[in-house]
Amino acid sequence: MSYVTVAVASVTVLAAVAAALPADALGFGMVAVAPALAAPAASPAAVLAVGGYALAAGFAVSSWQGLLGTGAQIDRMLLTICSTVVCWLLARHHRRALRVATDAATAREMFAAVAEQSTDAIITCTLDGTVTAWNGGAERIYGWSAGEAVGQRCADLLPPESVGVLEDVLARLAHGEQVHLEQADRVRADGTPFLVSVTVWPIRDENGVVVAAAATERDVTEERRAQERSARAARLESLGQLAGGIAHDFNNLLAIILNHADFLAEEVSGQAAEDVTRIRGAADRAKALTGQLLVFAKREPTRVEILDLNRVVAEAGELLERTIGENIRLVCHPGPGCMPVRANRGRLDQILLNLVINARDAMPDGGVVVVETDWLNLDERSSSGLPPGRYVRLTVSDTGTGMTAEVRDRLFEPFFTTKPPDRGTGLGLATVYGIVDEAGGTIGVESAPGCGTTFRILLPSAATAETAGHDPAAGPAPGHGELILVVEDDEFVRDLVVRILRDNGYRAAALEDPLLDDDLSDVSLIIFDVVLRGRSGPALAEQVRSRRPDLRVLFMSGYSDVEVRREYHLGPDARIVQKPFTAAELLAGVGEVLGSRQVEA
Repeated sequence: MSYVTVAVASVTVLAAVAAALPADALGFGMVAVAPALAAPAASPAAVLAVGGYALAAGFAVSSWQGLLGTGAQIDRMLLTICSTVVCWLLARHHRRALRVATDAATAREMFAAVAEQSTDAIITCTLDGTVTAWNGGAERIYGWSAGEAVGQRCADLLPPESVGVLEDVLARLAHGEQVHLEQADRVRADGTPFLVSVTVWPIRDENGVVVAAAATERDVTEERRAQERSARAARLESLGQLAGGIAHDFNNLLAIILNHADFLAEEVSGQAAEDVTRIRGAADRAKALTGQLLVFAKREPTRVEILDLNRVVAEAGELLERTIGENIRLVCHPGPGCMPVRANRGRLDQILLNLVINARDAMPDGGVVVVETDWLNLDERSSSGLPPGRYVRLTVSDTGTGMTAEVRDRLFEPFFTTKPPDRGTGLGLATVYGIVDEAGGTIGVESAPGCGTTFRILLPSAATAETAGHDPAAGPAPGHGELILVVEDDEFVRDLVVRILRDNGYRAAALEDPLLDDDLSDVSLIIFDVVLRGRSGPALAEQVRSRRPDLRVLFMSGYSDVEVRREYHLGPDARIVQKPFTAAELLAGVGEVLGSRQVEA
């Protein structure tokens, strides 16, 4: 029953009682209490209505008792009016107080709902580290419910190495400091470690005394992993640029060594011929090494085709089994159906060989190597750094010794190796990284000491499988006295090219600057090195062709065909001979350009 109803009923009862009493008892004055009974309703209008009803009832009863116009009637009517006014003011004040209290409660409920639904963990605790509040974000991040966490010591919910930091933070909070930790170690209920960014601040009472602490924690595990991947990619990119530059310069030296070894081989015999063969063999190995460097630097040209990864794994299985030895078992688990990827077949074989050999070296006492393929669909929420889509996943795992986090972080750096000097160059996994990155994929590694190692490679899925043919290599083309000019700023490479040309029926001469030669009418071909000191071969070729548009041009480069064409805007008809070249490769390029109808850069 509401306050207003009680007040109205009270007026009615009191008026009836007053009417039953003698007139001189002045009982009608009791109705003045009615507005006070209605005041707790916090409705000023209701108080006025009850007061008016009480005033009318008192006036009617007193008039019926013959007290109309008497001082007793007037005094008690004034008392009822005053009571009504006072209670109206009280009701009005009460209504305002209730409104303020309701707004405050609504705000508190809103803040509580925001805190509860926040994706960040919001935790409060006492100054001795006992948890007093644990929101839904904390439940999702940590895996403990509020019922499990509240009342626990914070130290019991943290990894052991973070307890010392907790004690320091609580001490600083007790002195009123706010603490921010950009990164802190945490552990979930299932034992999984993760990283959080933490802000902790003191909670004070109305006197300003610190009585508790509150913290917000944000899971930054994926963010930190993304930053690490970005930093690793930047580091490897800079190393790739360095490696590419070294390989380019080294290719010039190798061209000289390889071809002069061939010159000597034609002139010597016996023990000297064997020595030359060893020199040639060492140069070939160096050539393969620079090729690996260029693969890592993504500057080595590759022939790409659409291949079934399952077929590649199956065909490589026999070779891999012979490579790893009898005490190691190779298990292949191909995924269902065809798994087409766009890649170079030789590079895929190189990936498998490098990963399996690394697995073999990690298992000196034997073990198991598992090669698996399967499908993986990535969406926008994926942390792999790849665009959304369907990918083929190649997984190579072993039961070997595993590796530390320090080794894992440097695993793809060129020349980094944990093997003895006679068992590895440190380029195997760097090469794998370069191949995968060039194919538009990613490679990741999971390992811990004593727990083996797992490599996971993601490659974009190709639409259909196809088989590409192979073009036969062109043979050397002997010359017929054609005049060829050579523009190369490395003196030894320049002399080498001139010698090869002269020995094979061409007239050849070195040219310092073709722009200074006014007479180019008798010239059949100019060979330009792509990168010259302070200028570029393609730019010089364009200027020379402005004087003689039909002049044929051949380029030499220690960088990849794709990179050179992209950087210097060379068309598909421009012929480029890759360094280090043999005499046969150089002559094949010369013959091809001279035999063409039109040459375009």
